[in-house]
Amino acid sequence: MENLLGVYNDRISASKNFLKRLWNLENEERPGFMIGYVGPRVKGGSSSENILFVRSGEGTFKDRLLDPEKYLQTQIQTNMKMMENRGDFIPVLSPMIGIVAIPSAFGCEIKWWDNDLPAAVPVLQDPVRIPELKRPAVRDGVMGMALDYTDHWLKRTRSTFPIAPVDCQSPLDLAALILGHNNYLLALKTHPREMHQLLQMLTDILIEFLKAQRQMVRAAGAEYVPSYSYPWLPDGFGINIAHDENVMISAQMHDEFALPYLNQISEAFNGIFIHSCGRFVHQLPSLAKVFKLRGLEFGASEAPYEPVIDYFNGKIVLSIRIGLHQDIVFDSMADFVRRVRKVSKTNRGLFINCDVTNGIIPQDWPEVNLEEIYELMK
Repeated sequence: MENLLGVYNDRISASKNFLKRLWNLENEERPGFMIGYVGPRVKGGSSSENILFVRSGEGTFKDRLLDPEKYLQTQIQTNMKMMENRGDFIPVLSPMIGIVAIPSAFGCEIKWWDNDLPAAVPVLQDPVRIPELKRPAVRDGVMGMALDYTDHWLKRTRSTFPIAPVDCQSPLDLAALILGHNNYLLALKTHPREMHQLLQMLTDILIEFLKAQRQMVRAAGAEYVPSYSYPWLPDGFGINIAHDENVMISAQMHDEFALPYLNQISEAFNGIFIHSCGRFVHQLPSLAKVFKLRGLEFGASEAPYEPVIDYFNGKIVLSIRIGLHQDIVFDSMADFVRRVRKVSKTNRGLFINCDVTNGIIPQDWPEVNLEEIYELMK
């Protein structure tokens, strides 16, 4: 198993060199790109499921997720499948057990669905009780499970496969999971002091947990990739955080309840790479205040991509995929690539992820000719 990536060593090395330049905003010649799930009909290659959301395989998704060996084999197979297409994809394993690792350690019940990622049941209804919460240990709940998976995978691959973190949510997202979305939004207005107490506790354990996994990977002599999103992120250049709840609050509230904690995380890891679902355009000025904001990852059919590109193009990395594909509709994968490239004034920091994972593919979605996509990336 340890020699699986050997045949791709030269290609991986070249891709890493290019992506390091991309993160340094030096890739004038072309955008970065990769081929993920582009649709059911493909010419010149194949679609590949997103590594973190693989639905196919023996047994249920839950069966594979709860078995570290089965989950390892599923991710390896998907990594190797994705290497069959051209682009700047770097193989990486992630003990991606959904968004439940930290909430479970605070007492949230976890619902393990047969064919989807698990969900957390809110543990606290009344924000007045926030001071009663105790900070968990770094191996409590599913955090320990994620660290055990990391250890198992390091041993099975003899530290030859890069390892990424779990799907780490921002403190704001974690607070919404612990309180429930309605209670959390109300508490931001009615109990700001208690919410700041909770957000600080979540920030502290998040940093501790991520550092514990990073230390485990590096101690084993393996490469730690501090991003579960795309593109590959060099270790020491930041950490990848999902920050979806920002779409639900005003920019003023984001400055108060999100910015201080994102900055602490960024300071701990020398930068931050933020993923967000949904329409977050109203947060662009607040996000621009984040300390060492390295990049944003988002769906171009969810957040209007033109203003995001106009605001940040050439200043940070913008990793753009199609996304939900409902409010803003693209006619084809080639149409998506053309429209993103047309709006972009520079290739610097631009990464186009040709992927509609979890999106809506219309019945008349045309066959994707990968040679056409490759030409558009030149």
